[in-house]
Amino acid sequence: MTPEAVVECACDLGEGPTWDAARQRLLWLDIDGQVLHQLSVEGHHTAVAIDQRVSAVVPDVDGHLVAVAGLTVARLDEDGRVGAVLATLPPDGDGLSNDARCDPKGRLWVGTVDRSGEMQAGLFCVSADGTIRQVRDRVALSNGIDWSPDGRTCYYVDSLLHRVDKLHLDDEGFPIRTETLVEVDAIPDGLSVDAEGGVWVALWDGGAVHRYSPTGSLDRIVEVPGGFITSCAFGGREGTTLFITSARGGLPETDLRSQPHAGALFGVDVGVAGRGYTPFGASN
Repeated sequence: MTPEAVVECACDLGEGPTWDAARQRLLWLDIDGQVLHQLSVEGHHTAVAIDQRVSAVVPDVDGHLVAVAGLTVARLDEDGRVGAVLATLPPDGDGLSNDARCDPKGRLWVGTVDRSGEMQAGLFCVSADGTIRQVRDRVALSNGIDWSPDGRTCYYVDSLLHRVDKLHLDDEGFPIRTETLVEVDAIPDGLSVDAEGGVWVALWDGGAVHRYSPTGSLDRIVEVPGGFITSCAFGGREGTTLFITSARGGLPETDLRSQPHAGALFGVDVGVAGRGYTPFGASN
């Protein structure tokens, strides 16, 4: 099962794919290039320059966009301008946020970064009214995050720990117990969960996306032909297309010549739909 390059966007750091069900489009970013990419369900691709470095973008319940820019959660218009700030995260660590996704209750979970080795970063839950709750401390490089189909488990990656964790949640959707789902030799990056509960994990330096069962068994490998593999999300007409983002920044020139698709958006029909992505501000 080999994905095809769907959009040859040559991203320096392609990241953060999410399916906007209301508008039937895939959203993803070139973080370092400061570009918002969109792919309609009909296959039309557009790219818009963003006026700040944005690490994540999600649709909200009203059909607008919300972005994570630096340490702020803010509005983002369709022309790429970061607008009104909804919340500001603590500056501990590198002073940068990374991956983000909305939980089944419509709250945006955002992780921060601390590459110093001090693990001063965290994972935060931002509500639509701007309320911030820290849900995890002692974080190094917060990355992929998604939820089980029943909403009782959050799967979470701290890339520098080389593992995917299972956060068992209470009735309010906050962690009460944590265990390791799987440890990997490569660097785990973004992830998405399918409707059967399978956890698809992009391996930054592993050239692939791995699917793990809810008990941590590796049951499928999707090898990706080019670049660093950053994240994945389900979408498309049937919801069974796994879109995969990649990065070309930092690859040696010899690797760029041998991997012409590095930085592209890839796609492959994996025969199972995603669990779906909740817009910011939705109340379930």
